[in-house]
Amino acid sequence: MGKWRAYHRQDYPAIADFKNRGRLFPSQIWLGIFWLQSRAFGSKMKVMRSFKKFSILFFALSILIACVVSLTLGFNLPKWFPFTTERSLNEWQDKIFKGKVVYKIEHSGPQGYLHALSIGSASAIFYRIRGRFNTEDYPMISWKWKVIRFPDKKKLKMRQGIESDDYAARVYVIFPSINFLVSKALEYVWDESLPEGTISESPYSKNIRLMVVQTGRDKLDSWIFEERNIFQDYRKAFGRNPSVKIGAIALMSDADNSQDISEAYFDEIKIGYKKER
Repeated sequence: MGKWRAYHRQDYPAIADFKNRGRLFPSQIWLGIFWLQSRAFGSKMKVMRSFKKFSILFFALSILIACVVSLTLGFNLPKWFPFTTERSLNEWQDKIFKGKVVYKIEHSGPQGYLHALSIGSASAIFYRIRGRFNTEDYPMISWKWKVIRFPDKKKLKMRQGIESDDYAARVYVIFPSINFLVSKALEYVWDESLPEGTISESPYSKNIRLMVVQTGRDKLDSWIFEERNIFQDYRKAFGRNPSVKIGAIALMSDADNSQDISEAYFDEIKIGYKKER
Protein backbone atom coordinates (compact mmCIF):
# COMPACT_ATOMS: atom_id res chain seq x y z
CA MET A 1 0.00 0.00 0.00
CA GLY A 2 2.99 2.27 0.60
CA LYS A 3 3.74 2.90 -3.06
CA TRP A 4 0.09 3.68 -3.74
CA ARG A 5 0.17 6.32 -1.06
CA ALA A 6 3.16 7.83 -2.86
CA TYR A 7 1.26 7.85 -6.16
CA HIS A 8 -1.71 9.25 -4.28
CA ARG A 9 0.27 12.28 -3.14
CA GLN A 10 2.27 12.86 -6.31
CA ASP A 11 -0.12 12.12 -9.17
CA TYR A 12 -3.58 12.61 -7.69
CA PRO A 13 -3.52 15.83 -5.66
CA ALA A 14 -7.26 16.29 -6.17
CA ILE A 15 -7.91 13.27 -3.94
CA ALA A 16 -5.55 14.46 -1.24
CA ASP A 17 -7.42 17.78 -1.09
CA PHE A 18 -10.92 16.34 -0.68
CA LYS A 19 -11.10 17.02 3.05
CA ASN A 20 -9.37 20.38 2.80
CA ARG A 21 -11.64 21.71 0.10
CA GLY A 22 -14.84 20.64 1.82
CA ARG A 23 -16.56 19.86 -1.47
CA LEU A 24 -16.29 17.35 -4.28
CA PHE A 25 -16.46 17.94 -8.00
CA PRO A 26 -17.63 15.16 -10.35
CA SER A 27 -14.18 14.76 -11.91
CA GLN A 28 -12.63 14.43 -8.43
CA ILE A 29 -15.17 11.81 -7.39
CA TRP A 30 -14.46 9.68 -10.43
CA LEU A 31 -10.72 10.13 -10.01
CA GLY A 32 -11.05 8.92 -6.43
CA ILE A 33 -12.95 5.85 -7.59
CA PHE A 34 -10.22 5.00 -10.07
CA TRP A 35 -7.57 5.47 -7.39
CA LEU A 36 -9.35 2.98 -5.13
CA GLN A 37 -9.65 0.53 -8.00
CA SER A 38 -5.95 0.89 -8.68
CA ARG A 39 -5.14 -1.25 -5.63
CA ALA A 40 -6.42 -4.24 -7.59
CA PHE A 41 -4.61 -3.36 -10.82
CA GLY A 42 -1.08 -3.67 -9.48
CA SER A 43 0.54 -0.92 -11.57
CA LYS A 44 0.30 2.82 -12.08
CA MET A 45 0.15 2.44 -15.87
CA LYS A 46 -3.09 0.48 -15.70
CA VAL A 47 -4.64 3.18 -13.52
CA MET A 48 -3.87 5.82 -16.12
CA ARG A 49 -5.22 3.61 -18.90
CA SER A 50 -8.50 3.18 -17.02
CA PHE A 51 -8.76 6.88 -16.26
CA LYS A 52 -8.14 7.80 -19.90
CA LYS A 53 -10.79 5.29 -20.99
CA PHE A 54 -13.25 6.81 -18.51
CA SER A 55 -12.37 10.30 -19.76
CA ILE A 56 -13.42 9.30 -23.27
CA LEU A 57 -16.74 7.91 -22.01
CA PHE A 58 -17.38 11.00 -19.88
CA PHE A 59 -16.52 13.15 -22.91
CA ALA A 60 -19.19 11.33 -24.96
CA LEU A 61 -21.77 11.81 -22.20
CA SER A 62 -21.06 15.54 -21.91
CA ILE A 63 -21.52 15.90 -25.67
CA LEU A 64 -24.82 14.04 -25.49
CA ILE A 65 -26.17 16.28 -22.72
CA ALA A 66 -25.19 19.42 -24.62
CA CYS A 67 -26.78 18.08 -27.82
CA VAL A 68 -30.08 17.39 -26.05
CA VAL A 69 -30.09 20.89 -24.57
CA SER A 70 -29.38 22.47 -27.97
CA LEU A 71 -31.98 20.59 -30.01
CA THR A 72 -34.20 23.65 -30.14
CA LEU A 73 -31.42 25.83 -31.59
CA GLY A 74 -31.01 26.28 -35.30
CA PHE A 75 -28.28 24.66 -37.37
CA ASN A 76 -27.95 25.41 -41.04
CA LEU A 77 -26.43 22.76 -43.28
CA PRO A 78 -23.80 22.47 -44.47
CA LYS A 79 -21.68 23.74 -41.59
CA TRP A 80 -18.32 25.19 -42.61
CA PHE A 81 -15.30 25.93 -40.41
CA PRO A 82 -12.77 28.11 -42.29
CA PHE A 83 -10.48 29.01 -39.30
CA THR A 84 -9.86 32.51 -40.64
CA THR A 85 -9.76 34.52 -37.39
CA GLU A 86 -9.02 33.98 -33.70
CA ARG A 87 -12.77 33.98 -33.08
CA SER A 88 -13.05 30.86 -35.22
CA LEU A 89 -12.29 28.77 -32.11
CA ASN A 90 -14.96 30.39 -29.94
CA GLU A 91 -17.45 27.67 -30.84
CA TRP A 92 -15.00 24.88 -30.01
CA GLN A 93 -14.24 23.43 -26.58
CA ASP A 94 -11.24 21.60 -25.13
CA LYS A 95 -11.25 18.03 -23.87
CA ILE A 96 -8.03 17.16 -22.05
CA PHE A 97 -7.02 13.51 -21.72
CA LYS A 98 -3.36 13.81 -20.71
CA GLY A 99 -1.70 17.21 -20.91
CA LYS A 100 -2.86 19.98 -23.21
CA VAL A 101 -2.19 20.18 -26.93
CA VAL A 102 -1.74 23.72 -28.26
CA TYR A 103 -4.45 24.62 -30.78
CA LYS A 104 -4.24 28.08 -32.29
CA ILE A 105 -5.14 30.01 -35.43
CA GLU A 106 -2.23 30.99 -37.66
CA HIS A 107 -2.12 33.01 -40.87
CA SER A 108 -0.21 33.00 -44.12
CA GLY A 109 -1.22 36.22 -45.81
CA PRO A 110 -5.03 36.40 -45.93
CA GLN A 111 -5.36 32.64 -45.36
CA GLY A 112 -5.93 31.22 -41.90
CA TYR A 113 -5.72 27.67 -40.55
CA LEU A 114 -5.64 25.70 -37.31
CA HIS A 115 -2.25 24.66 -35.95
CA ALA A 116 -2.05 21.69 -33.53
CA LEU A 117 1.13 20.96 -31.58
CA SER A 118 1.43 18.12 -29.08
CA ILE A 119 4.49 17.74 -26.87
CA GLY A 120 3.89 14.48 -25.03
CA SER A 121 0.23 15.39 -24.55
CA ALA A 122 -3.27 14.34 -25.61
CA SER A 123 -6.21 16.71 -25.83
CA ALA A 124 -8.88 17.43 -28.43
CA ILE A 125 -11.09 20.31 -29.44
CA PHE A 126 -14.70 19.52 -30.26
CA TYR A 127 -17.76 21.25 -31.69
CA ARG A 128 -21.24 20.37 -30.48
CA ILE A 129 -23.70 20.31 -33.37
CA ARG A 130 -26.86 22.30 -32.69
CA GLY A 131 -29.61 20.36 -34.35
CA ARG A 132 -28.35 16.85 -34.97
CA PHE A 133 -28.83 15.51 -38.49
CA ASN A 134 -29.20 12.18 -40.27
CA THR A 135 -26.11 11.03 -42.16
CA GLU A 136 -28.18 9.15 -44.71
CA ASP A 137 -29.68 12.47 -45.83
CA TYR A 138 -26.49 14.57 -45.50
CA PRO A 139 -23.61 12.07 -45.54
CA MET A 140 -20.57 14.11 -46.56
CA ILE A 141 -17.68 15.62 -44.63
CA SER A 142 -14.55 17.23 -46.07
CA TRP A 143 -11.46 18.94 -44.72
CA LYS A 144 -7.87 19.87 -45.48
CA TRP A 145 -4.98 18.77 -43.30
CA LYS A 146 -1.21 18.84 -43.28
CA VAL A 147 1.13 16.79 -41.10
CA ILE A 148 4.47 18.33 -40.12
CA ARG A 149 5.71 15.69 -37.70
CA PHE A 150 4.63 12.20 -36.71
CA PRO A 151 5.12 10.97 -33.13
CA ASP A 152 8.02 8.52 -32.98
CA LYS A 153 6.33 5.24 -32.10
CA LYS A 154 9.73 3.53 -31.87
CA LYS A 155 9.97 5.14 -28.47
CA LEU A 156 7.08 3.07 -27.22
CA LYS A 157 7.83 0.17 -24.92
CA MET A 158 4.86 -1.68 -26.34
CA ARG A 159 3.68 -1.65 -29.96
CA GLN A 160 0.09 -2.82 -29.52
CA GLY A 161 -3.15 -1.51 -28.10
CA ILE A 162 -3.26 1.65 -26.07
CA GLU A 163 0.51 2.12 -26.03
CA SER A 164 0.67 2.70 -29.81
CA ASP A 165 -2.40 4.95 -30.00
CA ASP A 166 -0.61 8.16 -31.04
CA TYR A 167 -1.50 9.95 -34.30
CA ALA A 168 -0.36 13.24 -35.77
CA ALA A 169 -3.86 14.09 -37.04
CA ARG A 170 -7.35 12.82 -36.24
CA VAL A 171 -10.84 13.92 -37.27
CA TYR A 172 -13.75 12.51 -35.24
CA VAL A 173 -17.43 12.21 -36.16
CA ILE A 174 -19.39 11.44 -32.99
CA PHE A 175 -22.81 9.80 -32.65
CA PRO A 176 -23.78 10.27 -28.95
CA SER A 177 -26.64 8.46 -27.23
CA ILE A 178 -27.96 8.16 -23.67
CA ASN A 179 -27.19 4.46 -24.01
CA PHE A 180 -23.39 4.07 -24.16
CA LEU A 181 -23.85 0.77 -25.99
CA VAL A 182 -25.43 2.73 -28.84
CA SER A 183 -23.03 5.69 -28.85
CA LYS A 184 -20.48 5.44 -31.64
CA ALA A 185 -17.61 7.44 -33.14
CA LEU A 186 -15.72 7.35 -36.43
CA GLU A 187 -12.11 8.43 -36.19
CA TYR A 188 -10.31 9.38 -39.41
CA VAL A 189 -6.53 9.31 -38.96
CA TRP A 190 -3.32 10.05 -40.85
CA ASP A 191 -0.77 7.42 -39.83
CA GLU A 192 2.90 7.10 -40.67
CA SER A 193 2.86 3.41 -41.60
CA LEU A 194 -0.58 1.74 -41.49
CA PRO A 195 -2.01 1.08 -44.99
CA GLU A 196 -4.65 3.45 -46.27
CA GLY A 197 -8.11 1.94 -45.80
CA THR A 198 -7.19 0.13 -42.57
CA ILE A 199 -10.14 -0.05 -40.16
CA SER A 200 -9.52 -1.01 -36.55
CA GLU A 201 -11.21 -0.92 -33.16
CA SER A 202 -10.01 1.72 -30.73
CA PRO A 203 -8.03 0.29 -27.81
CA TYR A 204 -10.24 2.41 -25.53
CA SER A 205 -13.69 1.37 -26.72
CA LYS A 206 -15.27 -1.07 -29.13
CA ASN A 207 -17.70 1.72 -30.04
CA ILE A 208 -14.93 3.75 -31.68
CA ARG A 209 -13.56 2.74 -35.07
CA LEU A 210 -10.33 4.13 -36.53
CA MET A 211 -10.10 4.52 -40.29
CA VAL A 212 -6.76 5.34 -41.94
CA VAL A 213 -7.51 7.76 -44.79
CA GLN A 214 -3.95 9.01 -45.34
CA THR A 215 -0.65 7.25 -44.77
CA GLY A 216 3.10 7.73 -45.07
CA ARG A 217 5.64 10.53 -45.01
CA ASP A 218 5.66 11.28 -48.75
CA LYS A 219 3.14 14.10 -48.33
CA LEU A 220 4.60 15.67 -45.20
CA ASP A 221 4.23 19.46 -45.07
CA SER A 222 1.68 19.38 -47.93
CA TRP A 223 -2.00 20.25 -47.75
CA ILE A 224 -4.20 17.23 -48.55
CA PHE A 225 -7.92 17.51 -49.25
CA GLU A 226 -10.15 14.74 -47.90
CA GLU A 227 -13.81 14.07 -48.62
CA ARG A 228 -15.61 11.17 -46.96
CA ASN A 229 -19.09 9.70 -47.05
CA ILE A 230 -19.83 9.28 -43.34
CA PHE A 231 -22.82 7.02 -43.93
CA GLN A 232 -20.83 4.58 -46.07
CA ASP A 233 -17.79 4.69 -43.78
CA TYR A 234 -20.00 3.95 -40.77
CA ARG A 235 -21.42 0.89 -42.52
CA LYS A 236 -17.91 -0.32 -43.37
CA ALA A 237 -16.67 0.24 -39.83
CA PHE A 238 -19.62 -1.08 -37.81
CA GLY A 239 -21.41 -3.33 -40.29
CA ARG A 240 -24.75 -1.54 -39.96
CA ASN A 241 -26.47 1.78 -40.57
CA PRO A 242 -26.11 4.55 -37.95
CA SER A 243 -28.86 4.26 -35.34
CA VAL A 244 -28.39 7.79 -33.96
CA LYS A 245 -27.67 11.18 -35.50
CA ILE A 246 -24.38 13.08 -35.53
CA GLY A 247 -23.94 15.14 -32.38
CA ALA A 248 -20.38 16.48 -32.61
CA ILE A 249 -17.10 16.55 -34.46
CA ALA A 250 -13.61 16.77 -32.96
CA LEU A 251 -9.99 17.35 -33.99
CA MET A 252 -6.90 15.98 -32.32
CA SER A 253 -3.13 15.55 -32.52
CA ASP A 254 -1.47 13.54 -29.76
CA ALA A 255 1.86 12.09 -28.64
CA ASP A 256 1.19 11.18 -25.00
CA ASN A 257 2.02 7.48 -25.20
CA SER A 258 5.28 7.96 -27.11
CA GLN A 259 6.12 11.08 -25.08
CA ASP A 260 7.29 12.61 -28.35
CA ILE A 261 6.10 15.49 -30.55
CA SER A 262 3.33 15.53 -33.15
CA GLU A 263 2.33 18.51 -35.27
CA ALA A 264 -0.41 19.09 -37.84
CA TYR A 265 -2.66 21.71 -39.45
CA PHE A 266 -6.40 21.62 -40.20
CA ASP A 267 -8.56 23.85 -42.37
CA GLU A 268 -11.84 24.23 -44.30
CA ILE A 269 -13.89 21.61 -42.48
CA LYS A 270 -17.32 21.17 -44.01
CA ILE A 271 -20.00 18.75 -42.79
CA GLY A 272 -23.62 17.93 -43.58
CA TYR A 273 -24.04 18.04 -47.35
CA LYS A 274 -24.77 15.81 -50.32
CA LYS A 275 -22.15 14.86 -52.86
CA GLU A 276 -22.34 17.08 -55.91
CA ARG A 277 -22.68 15.17 -59.18
